[in-house]
Amino acid sequence: MHELLLFASVPAHQHHELLQQLAGLTAMQPRHRLERRLVFKAFRKPGLVNTHVGATQDVQGPDMQRLNKMLNGGMFYTQVIGPVSEEDLGANPPPTSLGDTDASMAGTDEDGGHRYSYDHQAWRLEFRDIPEAGTRSAVTTRLTASAGLPKGDIVTPMNAWGYRYVTEYMVEGDIFILNDIVIFLQRVLQYPSEGQEPHEPRRQLPPLQQMTSLDRTGSYVLQASITVQDGGNQEMMKTASQHLFGLREQLKSAVRLEQADRLSLDTRAK
Repeated sequence: MHELLLFASVPAHQHHELLQQLAGLTAMQPRHRLERRLVFKAFRKPGLVNTHVGATQDVQGPDMQRLNKMLNGGMFYTQVIGPVSEEDLGANPPPTSLGDTDASMAGTDEDGGHRYSYDHQAWRLEFRDIPEAGTRSAVTTRLTASAGLPKGDIVTPMNAWGYRYVTEYMVEGDIFILNDIVIFLQRVLQYPSEGQEPHEPRRQLPPLQQMTSLDRTGSYVLQASITVQDGGNQEMMKTASQHLFGLREQLKSAVRLEQADRLSLDTRAK
């Protein structure tokens, strides 16, 4: 698959107004999204990754084929993404006693309070190649792939596949859909400083109000993207680019959508 993108920087004071404009343009209410994003770095040379480990038993068919292709490619940073809800942030940990297993699975305490269970966190692996160079189009184009992963602790299988955990951050934002364009108005959030960086993903998540924006000005990034299944089909790629240009024209009075600097999206592990 290929992904075509345009980006724009959105100042914090413009965030609410732009949300309203996008809601009017797309004729839909924003879908709020919170995602844990775990960054892993490849440490094995291509061709040495063996994905036949026990933790892949939940990954079947086309997902397994895509996973093999991604993990046996070059040495890249890759992201493991897990959707969470606002209720998960600052929630109590699950109980450790066997008698409370049912309550833990249900995500609630006995008194009705919400619990977050890392052992039941859903994950997907997302591979994003470095954007293509030398293209005449004024959009960012890159090879992309994704695959579902087993729930729970993902570090062990990722280590077996030749990837080690580096760090984690949170993405918060709102999604809009306009025909074949996915519009994501987002910001990156950092976890509260805990001194030394953890060597594994957090099992508990801090409250949202304790997180800080990576950009100290509080600005957001507007990402407009189209995914094309057959990147070799030039007609489809051209049509997708034209759709993005049409959106850029519609939003030109509010934001300036542009292609990203290619090297700023370089995912290669050096």
